[in-house]
Amino acid sequence: MPLRFYFPMLFPNYKIRILKNNMKKYILFAVILLLKVQLLANTKALSSNTDTVLILKNANVLNAEGTKFLKGKDITIRGGKIVKIGRSSKLIAGAKIMDLAGKYIVPGLIDAHVHVTAKYKNNLENTFKDLNYYLRHGITSVRDAAGDGEALLKAQTAIRKGERSGADVFFASFMAGDWYYNRGQNIRKEPYTPWEQRLIPGDDLDKAMAEAKACGATGVKLYHSFDKVFLKEIVRAAKRNGLKVWGHVMMYPAKPIEVAAAGVEVLSHVSMLEVMRTDTLFNRRTTPMAYKDSIIANIDIVPFCKMMKKRGAILDATLCVSGERDPWVFPLLKRVHEQGVMIDAGTDQIVDLKREFPRLIDELGYFVEKCGFTPAEALYSATQISADVIGQKKNRGSIELGKRADLLILESNPLLDINSLQNIQTVIQHGKIVDR
Repeated sequence: MPLRFYFPMLFPNYKIRILKNNMKKYILFAVILLLKVQLLANTKALSSNTDTVLILKNANVLNAEGTKFLKGKDITIRGGKIVKIGRSSKLIAGAKIMDLAGKYIVPGLIDAHVHVTAKYKNNLENTFKDLNYYLRHGITSVRDAAGDGEALLKAQTAIRKGERSGADVFFASFMAGDWYYNRGQNIRKEPYTPWEQRLIPGDDLDKAMAEAKACGATGVKLYHSFDKVFLKEIVRAAKRNGLKVWGHVMMYPAKPIEVAAAGVEVLSHVSMLEVMRTDTLFNRRTTPMAYKDSIIANIDIVPFCKMMKKRGAILDATLCVSGERDPWVFPLLKRVHEQGVMIDAGTDQIVDLKREFPRLIDELGYFVEKCGFTPAEALYSATQISADVIGQKKNRGSIELGKRADLLILESNPLLDINSLQNIQTVIQHGKIVDR
């Protein structure tokens, strides 16, 4: 018989003392083990976090409102997000540190109207080249306003996974009415993919929007051939399905003020406001006209601007596509700006890889030099307002705690000269330094 069976008979209280002592040992052992496991976990977590920590020190940092630079500030980035702004109280072991004394940090730029797949049907590699061109020049996000949805989704996915380098792309599902497809400039019988659809009264609009959403589209681009009644139905269906609603200023037959009233969130092309002019000869012109005061004198923009502000809508001016052809759009946009309408920065351009700088730099230059914007207002358009266009104002577009670390480090002050956006030292996307 094992010895333990004799102990209780010989010493009745001995077994109890042994059990108590053993229990204390077991508890102490368990506590030590748990502490070791926790310490190991904390060490591993710290190691994992410091691998992705970047500290930008001593820089001039644009404030959250985009109105001035805060001198000598540090930005701490962890996991792709901004986690601290201000003097770092302590250094984090393993963090990468950049001393940026004398440099200026602004949010990554956003071109709110591009067409990256327009030249390259089914050519994904060229799409990546275009998106990488944008990124290398400080444009960290773009909105593709109509293109090959399949290629755009593949590019978007690869970039967000970190498999490829390029501007983060948000894209539209293009939608137009029957006249556009069957009696207009793009005649075809069945034009339909999830990212390109014909809509007519009686269609299952929720089905159309669900298909657009499923293909990865952030929003719908409403192009042409919608009256104000049907337009309202389309807008409501898009919003029910969680899609942004983008479109042209003029929908033919829906007029600019009707487009804004219908709830379209972003209206493209300031040049289309010419339809509000009463001069019949002007509307029938067939050749480019030099700027004259009389060209815009009869355009009453006030009711349109009031409706835009009432609905919180954004004008996507696209001066790059119209200003060089029709210089009267510059004073027209100046009038819209003076009315307090939100204006984004979108170019409506395809990429020209031979250009030293992307056309967004030209667009912002037009804002400042020809349309009465201050450099701060122009930069605000290309950051916070353009972030709002793609539904990302809470996540990007300004330098604030918790937002994505999409940043542009400049050699000089863009609030003094908007062309300072050309003088890039470093581009950071989602907390990572971009290879330029």
